Amino acid sequence: MTDESVKALFTQSIQTQISAVESLSEDMRGTVELLVGHLLNGQRVFISGTDTSSSLADHFVHLMTEGMKLERPPFPVMSLSANPKKQLAALGQSGDILLVIADKDSEQLTGVMESAISREMIIIALTGEGNELVSGLLGPNDVELRVPSLNAARVLETQLFILHSLCEQIESTIFPEEH
Repeated sequence: MTDESVKALFTQSIQTQISAVESLSEDMRGTVELLVGHLLNGQRVFISGTDTSSSLADHFVHLMTEGMKLERPPFPVMSLSANPKKQLAALGQSGDILLVIADKDSEQLTGVMESAISREMIIIALTGEGNELVSGLLGPNDVELRVPSLNAARVLETQLFILHSLCEQIESTIFPEEH
């Protein structure tokens, strides 16, 4: 690997971040407001991902239950694992939120989304370009945070940043005196 190829990778990542901030700032603000409102009203957030994005889902659950920057009470956030469609069918209720992280379109994600739709849950989808099956299931009250890239590595990097940003903003909104 040459210095030039390393610089090219960093440049691609930076360019994806710049494109994301330009296209997602307003949606991010609305997503934080949505999550804060639902959490303060006692609703739960379920999260699901596939392959690499399941690691991001678990990381987000950890941040939301343990705290990112604050020592605080845990938020009711749960990762769906072995059979997410059945887990959501058993636990999800109207008004809860399903957060899906799509590193690719998959039957697992669309199945859990269909379960959320049947339970009248709100869906927040973190996607990249080319996640048309996931995007196609979203309704008018749902939110899509679409990373403007087809490169899976750049999408995952940006999704991780989005999750960190959501957690930080949720904490600072609910506990402003601590920041």
